[in-house]
Amino acid sequence: MVKMAWEHPANRGRRAQALASMAGWQIWKRLVGRPLDLSVYGSMSFRAYRNSTQPGRFIYFGGLPDYEEMTFMKRFLRPGDGFIDGGANEGMFTLLAAQLVGPSGAVHAFEAVPEFAKRLQENIDANSLECVTVHNMAIGSEPGRVSFALRGEGSRIQTTADQGTSMKVRLGRLDDTLPERTFAMGKLDVEGSEHHALTGAARLIARGQPAVWMLELVDKFLQRFGSSVRQTREWLNDNGYDMVLYDPDSNKLVPAPDPFRPTPDVLAVSRQRRQEVEARLAGAW
Repeated sequence: MVKMAWEHPANRGRRAQALASMAGWQIWKRLVGRPLDLSVYGSMSFRAYRNSTQPGRFIYFGGLPDYEEMTFMKRFLRPGDGFIDGGANEGMFTLLAAQLVGPSGAVHAFEAVPEFAKRLQENIDANSLECVTVHNMAIGSEPGRVSFALRGEGSRIQTTADQGTSMKVRLGRLDDTLPERTFAMGKLDVEGSEHHALTGAARLIARGQPAVWMLELVDKFLQRFGSSVRQTREWLNDNGYDMVLYDPDSNKLVPAPDPFRPTPDVLAVSRQRRQEVEARLAGAW
């Protein structure tokens, strides 16, 4: 973790401060224990619980834990945009999106674990974010109810390989849940069920909605649900989306290699809206 913090691009010019912050957070967790309200994204509040990994990512990685993806968001999203956060957890991406789309925008955050959904709502209320709607549910290809494995940050729809604690949660499709409006961007981090979540948004995707998907695609996770990175990539390609990476230094979209290297985090950009996406980036630069 020390090496990751030292090399993280958000810590350029502040590496000593990052290491000191790491030490301070570890001491607080062990000796104080009560929640700590962090200042994030310049003007927002995020409640840090000792049994969560999300606060540490803010503290260790200079306030932009997923540097390339969050830099893309900051340059791409505009006031009034729609944003979908699938697997919102306690709100790391939800808060940033809400700040960027503003009161005239709309953020729809999906979180299946009640404890995380409660903390997510707590962070939304602390920042008076009326543009955010929380959906306490899992997302997939079919509606119903499903067993959900409780594995901390890696909680997910339960598979036969999962042992231990689980609970029943509501399962829904994005096509059935989201309102009729334009969406600029969506993020999916659902521990391997990304392909199922995408097929549950087939009507949305056929319209090029959203223009950009931010995805974490890991073969060993996807395989739990009968898919793979290649299958997901081919499905998106057949449905009008190209896989790209974002280079924050040049502010350009570049083709994603096959297989993905060095990161499982990729952007899928609608071909019919590619010019719109690139024009927005050029305007932000």
